[in-house]
Amino acid sequence: MTSRFAAAAAVAALFASTSFAQTIYVDANLATGANDGSSWADAFQGPSGLQGALAVSAAGDDIFVADGTYVPAAVGSRGTSFRLQNDVRILGGFAGGESSPDARPAFGVAESILSGDLAGDDTSSPVSRAENSYHVVRTTGTNATAVLDGFTIRSGNSNSGSNGSDRGGGILCISGVSPTIRNCSFVDNRCIFGGGAGYVNGSGPRFENCSFVDNQGGAFGGAFDIANGGAIVFDGCYFEGNEAARAGALEIFSTSSALVVNSVFIGNTALGSSGGGAFWVGSGGTTRIINCTIVGNRSLSQNQGGIREQGANVLATNCILWDNEGPGGAQTAANQANPAASINYSIVEGGFGSGVGNLATDPNFVTLAGGDLRLALPSPAVDAGDGGVLAAEFAGDFDGSRRVFDEPGTANTGAGAPIDMGAFEFSTNVGAVFCSPVALNSTGLIGRIDAVGSASVAANDVTLVTSQLPTNAFGFFLVSRDRGFTANPGGSAGNLCLSGALGRYVGPGQVQNTGTTDGFSLMIDLATIPQPTGSVPAMVGESWSFQAWHRDAVLGIPTSNFTDGVRVTFGS
Repeated sequence: MTSRFAAAAAVAALFASTSFAQTIYVDANLATGANDGSSWADAFQGPSGLQGALAVSAAGDDIFVADGTYVPAAVGSRGTSFRLQNDVRILGGFAGGESSPDARPAFGVAESILSGDLAGDDTSSPVSRAENSYHVVRTTGTNATAVLDGFTIRSGNSNSGSNGSDRGGGILCISGVSPTIRNCSFVDNRCIFGGGAGYVNGSGPRFENCSFVDNQGGAFGGAFDIANGGAIVFDGCYFEGNEAARAGALEIFSTSSALVVNSVFIGNTALGSSGGGAFWVGSGGTTRIINCTIVGNRSLSQNQGGIREQGANVLATNCILWDNEGPGGAQTAANQANPAASINYSIVEGGFGSGVGNLATDPNFVTLAGGDLRLALPSPAVDAGDGGVLAAEFAGDFDGSRRVFDEPGTANTGAGAPIDMGAFEFSTNVGAVFCSPVALNSTGLIGRIDAVGSASVAANDVTLVTSQLPTNAFGFFLVSRDRGFTANPGGSAGNLCLSGALGRYVGPGQVQNTGTTDGFSLMIDLATIPQPTGSVPAMVGESWSFQAWHRDAVLGIPTSNFTDGVRVTFGS
């Protein structure tokens, strides 16, 4: 029989990288070095540095981009954009010097900006956008391996009536593309036709943890105009201050399988006669809106400040529609959504006449006036949703916390697994789930890890508890100071989600589980965890990540599994 330590070694082998792909470095602020992208010291330089890196990149490459502002072309080349490429990851938000994308600081600390302001005069007086790029980012012929991660995309200006240059100021996705856009902010992009932040036609891109703020969409879709689209996904996204004549935030036209999940819509405005402050959905197709918080959006002419459906199929579940306004500031039920929509297990201000599990009670946000739309107890939204509508891939809420959490002091009034309404799951747990395993163990459950108590820098420790493990399972905890995570299928049954684990920790030795649901626990002193640059304790506001591995003694070797992963942010 293989020893448990050999099994552990097999798991550890999963951390080893077998990729020989090239990493290309870009730093707009660098003024020395070879300017060839071979290292941080010799990174491609200046505002055109990213275009230089893209010109030499090939499939399998990563492009690391430091903070600074990058433009796609010189003044006079408005039709030039940054172009995504298959099997190339374009990664921003580096401070410079990092060897892994997981070592980047929190997004926004080292801001990498892709700007359409070719002349750098958008903030001058008077403001001039006449020379700005039509589209800051463009993607053709790409699939999900084309990745843009960690950028602010701003100042696109699609104001020409020819060759599609009137739509998609931030990003243009046409002709069957499906790129992956993560951790990006689209700010102050404009167009005259549709989709200030982006235009999608015949395509199914995926947007994860992105924000769309203060974009202007002309006629259709302040943030996005989606026409004849495919399986487009917005997961954990934030929409605020966008406006257009129709659909302040999202216009979804004749699109078959759009999904908007775990997202927040606030302060978006439909200026014209067709309405839809947050959503306008029409001309056929089906759009699913799940676990979204849709609050404080406006329509200046039509009733629906929240969701307007015209000749399509809108399925909204586990949502909160509150404080959305129609003409004159009206906030009745008719201003939240029109009766054509199918709404279930949701809170709708003023009530919704049809559907199952709907409420009309104030959701009790932490502070509506202050924009904190998390739930406060007691809230009728807690454990009142339908736990069967979300696919397993959407394991985290808007904050990245566990999407299904049973609040022990609240009765479960929804359907299926206890899940809350809205984009935020109320939880007393200090950990935020960032991934889930893909396999069940011999108990028929998926292994779970929780961070409990107070994650404090002052105490410099965190207590971890595993549960839902099989009888007599043994295992260990994996610890990482990284902040980016990718589920990596490995030799075990589950997913190894930590992309750069620092080590395994189980106290004095590996711990064997003796129950069917209770696992092992450990308090880790973070000051003793070795770092790449020495022993460095956690810092206030820093996020650390933990995962547990266990072998199923009932099923035997080689059957093993990972629990889900938990990210913990430390306080003072």
